[in-house]
Amino acid sequence: MTGKEPFRENLLKVILANPGLHFRELQRRTLSAVGQLEYHLYQLERDAKVVSRRDGRNLRYFSNESGTISERKIAFYMRNRVGRDVIVRGLSEGNRYFRVPGNEKTLSVVGQMVDEGLVDVEVRNGNTFVLLRDRESIIAFLKKYSRSFLDSLASAMFSLIDEP
Repeated sequence: MTGKEPFRENLLKVILANPGLHFRELQRRTLSAVGQLEYHLYQLERDAKVVSRRDGRNLRYFSNESGTISERKIAFYMRNRVGRDVIVRGLSEGNRYFRVPGNEKTLSVVGQMVDEGLVDVEVRNGNTFVLLRDRESIIAFLKKYSRSFLDSLASAMFSLIDEP
C-alpha cells in the first residue's frame, strides 16, 4: 500500500468499511502479498480487533471495533450468495412469508439463518416459506454499509428479475 499509514491500520479500516470480506478480496483491496496479509490478520485476531467466520472454504473477517453481533450475522449472509438471495427476496416481499427453493444448499443456509435468529420458517404442503424477523435492522445495516454491498445487491436483484 502507498502512503504513510501502517498496513495493519489500513487493513482494519478496509474490514471496518466492508464487513465479511474473505481473504482473497482483502488481498485484492489492500494490494498485499499472501504472507503479509496472513501475518497481519493473525495479529489482528490475536489482539481481538478482528474475528473470522468460516463460510464454506472461505474465512470471512469482521471487526470487533464496530458493529453488533447482529450486524455481523447480516454481513455474513449478505456475502453468501444463498443468504443474500434470501435477504433480498425477504426485503422485496415486505412482511410476508415467501417460498424458497427446496434444494439442499438453500435449505441448509435457511436453517442456519433460523438458528441465528434472522428468519422464521413455515413448511406448508412440503414447501418452505421464509419471513425476515427484523426487516428494519437489515435495512438499517444496508444503509450503513451500502457502498460495500452495492455490487452484491445489484446481482441479487438481477437474479430475482431472471426467476421464472
